[in-house]
Amino acid sequence: MYFRRLSLRRSKAALNRLPFWLLLGLLAVCLALVVTQPALMRHELQQARTDSVQRLGAYKTSLLATIDRHLYLPGVLASDPRIVEALDGLQRPPQGGRSAGSDLLQDLNQKAESDEIFLMDARGVTHFSSNYDSQTSFVGKNYGFRPYFRDAMAGKPGFYFAVGATSGVPGLFLSAPVQSEAGATLGVIVIKIDLGKLEQSWAASGDSVWVTDENGIVFLASDSRWHYFSLRPISEALRSELSDTRQYGQDPVTLLTRVSQWQSDGWSTFELDEMGPQVVFGSAIASYPWTMHLRVPLKEIRTKAGVKQAMVVLLYAAFAAASLFYRERRRRTQAQDALALLTAERESHQRAIIQNTDVGLINLDESFRPIFLNEQARSLFKLDVSDADCDPADLIEPWNHSAIGVGPCKAEGIRLDGTRFPVIYTLNPIRVGKTDEYILTVQDVTELTAAQEALEKINRALEHRVRERTRDLEEAQAALAQNQKLAALGRMSAAIAHEINQPITALSNFVASSQVLIERDKPELVSANLIKIESLVQRLSKLSRQLRIFSGKRNSGSSFVLLKAPIEYALELLAPRLEKESVVCDLNISGNYEVRANAMVLEQIVVNLLSNAIDAVAGGPDARITVQVRRCVENPDRVVMTIEDNGHGMTDDQLGQIFEPFFTTKPMGEGLGLGLAISYSLACDIGAELTASSQTGEGTCFTLNLPMANTITTEAGL
Repeated sequence: MYFRRLSLRRSKAALNRLPFWLLLGLLAVCLALVVTQPALMRHELQQARTDSVQRLGAYKTSLLATIDRHLYLPGVLASDPRIVEALDGLQRPPQGGRSAGSDLLQDLNQKAESDEIFLMDARGVTHFSSNYDSQTSFVGKNYGFRPYFRDAMAGKPGFYFAVGATSGVPGLFLSAPVQSEAGATLGVIVIKIDLGKLEQSWAASGDSVWVTDENGIVFLASDSRWHYFSLRPISEALRSELSDTRQYGQDPVTLLTRVSQWQSDGWSTFELDEMGPQVVFGSAIASYPWTMHLRVPLKEIRTKAGVKQAMVVLLYAAFAAASLFYRERRRRTQAQDALALLTAERESHQRAIIQNTDVGLINLDESFRPIFLNEQARSLFKLDVSDADCDPADLIEPWNHSAIGVGPCKAEGIRLDGTRFPVIYTLNPIRVGKTDEYILTVQDVTELTAAQEALEKINRALEHRVRERTRDLEEAQAALAQNQKLAALGRMSAAIAHEINQPITALSNFVASSQVLIERDKPELVSANLIKIESLVQRLSKLSRQLRIFSGKRNSGSSFVLLKAPIEYALELLAPRLEKESVVCDLNISGNYEVRANAMVLEQIVVNLLSNAIDAVAGGPDARITVQVRRCVENPDRVVMTIEDNGHGMTDDQLGQIFEPFFTTKPMGEGLGLGLAISYSLACDIGAELTASSQTGEGTCFTLNLPMANTITTEAGL
């Protein structure tokens, strides 16, 4: 049995590793596909090139057939006595209208099924043309600049594709020299062949066909949009020649945009606007300086490569599926073998578990009568083997047979000797074949109960100690608060003494000085001293008023106030200072908010905060104060007013004392340190919150948070 179990385990381990190897194989296949993707694309491009060359063969045959059908005609017509006679007898400039020569050419053109036939003299001037009776008649036109004329005059047959200089219709021009009996070149006979029908047949086939000249310029295409685009860069000399000969009309030839990837000697790839990247395969046309091309979307070639890659993945997926199917078959067989082995060992294992567990287990039948008791259950209740047929109600009190599956229940266990002990029991149903049975689990919790009682005792002692420490902490906090009050009182006393002693000392000096001046009979100097004495008295009076405001009882009566009104009042009041200190004040009120407050108190707060902001930015570059009023985002029932300056800012230590009486960051004698303390106290009186934030070197922002009464209108950037 041991060797059978070992064999099963080894086979199972191998099967369990199968998904790992399959996944590793999938990663290897994907990596191989990624690595070989460029090679696969080149293979697909080469295959597409082979297919394109084969398909281009049919198109080249049709093109050559069309050309060869008319290729002989210029030479035949050049030797026609009627043509020679028409040129040999020229005695006057060409005349428009009907003539014998033009009638002859028109008749020949219809029989040859060419586009046009015309006859030029040695200077390139057209005297006779098959289209003499049309608006685009060639008669009288000079085409001596065309290469097909120059070649014919040089004694060579002309072969030239161009856009008609008169008609604007492109075509293939075939020419031959017309010579007299003496061998003198009298002129040139030209046949124009329209290849437009050939292009239409290419378009009808569904293929994208191009024909380029020796310079790589597209002049025939199944899609006329690509006429006169160049596949190769155009030199300045060629541009000049094209302009002189007007081979492709007046518009300049445009260079197609090459794609950096997928270029080869056998093909080229271009970016064609909305069509995307296109691969162009070329095949030279024998005996002519032309090349025929077939254009294939790069996306189509990529799709073919992707299909082949997908086939590889699908084949691997099929292999993986077959492997997993085999694995599941083997695992099912092994599971059946293992189940048979486990079934053989189950009874002994269960018996060992039940007997060695540290809780009492009692197996009950459907009538709640004991079927089996383990050794721990017998030990808990002091039962013998003969006591197996006992009622659970005699062993547990209170016994509730309806507590099936409800979880642990607290009760008392009763031994045969009558002793009791705390227990926790659970009653759960089990299904044995077609019979309903129950498992009663009983655990002795005597030690747990004792531990809980000890823990409760410790908790009560800890709570007592916490109350004592809390009382000590409150006493220490009260003492600390008293010390802080005394320290604040000391600072305030020192500040008051300093602020009062300075004016009193100055008053004493000015009084003594005035007495001396009176004795010396200098009343004008006494008047100056009296003015200074009055100034010092006003300073002491201001200090007295601010102390009364800070410490006295204020009028807290409130009413509905538009928040814009005190701001405008403060700005109007402080306008001279703002102008004097060159301070720019930006006002941004997002709504006409109404608050419930004392109007005079609100005005004093705003004046104090604005005055403090002016002091902070005075003398600085680009001094600016921003006043903003908006609805509170966190609490829509409140409105927030911020007054922000771009002054020198404050440190964290200064910010922590900013609302304390007689604390100031200004030089000695320039501030009493009561403005912000009074503002903070006034804000508390009207139910508002005044806070400050600051960053050294970046400025300070004071925020006044007020309960909102109403919003009348919405105004942006008031």
